[in-house]
Amino acid sequence: MDKIATTLRAAGNVARNCHNQVKGIAFFGDHEFFGEAYQELEGDYDAVVERCIGTGEAIDLCEVTTNAAAKSANYDCSDMAADEMCAVLLGLEREIQAQATEANKGASLGTQNLLQGIADKSEMRVYKLRQRIK
Repeated sequence: MDKIATTLRAAGNVARNCHNQVKGIAFFGDHEFFGEAYQELEGDYDAVVERCIGTGEAIDLCEVTTNAAAKSANYDCSDMAADEMCAVLLGLEREIQAQATEANKGASLGTQNLLQGIADKSEMRVYKLRQRIK
């Protein structure tokens, strides 16, 4: 579950950066969306970490944090238009969905429920991102 934890943390970082740096004619809606996205992503990250700790699954939080920071540093949103920011998040959401699917295999029912909830929220964000990019 360390992979999905890393991607959730990185996506949350990127969404927060987008929230802080978005500009343009659709600022108010974009700013609100990115704000909601990073809060959801951070909540999902926290739930994954707590699940790992609660079930005794080994997770190196220093490694997850370091890897997430390196991953999110690949996306400098400072000069991006809002639709470019959305495209970046769309790619990260696809990673989250693929990693949730992989981690779901062989997981306990409770963990499957958690991962399916994460995938569900990700699919809803993907819908909104795709509508914004059109």
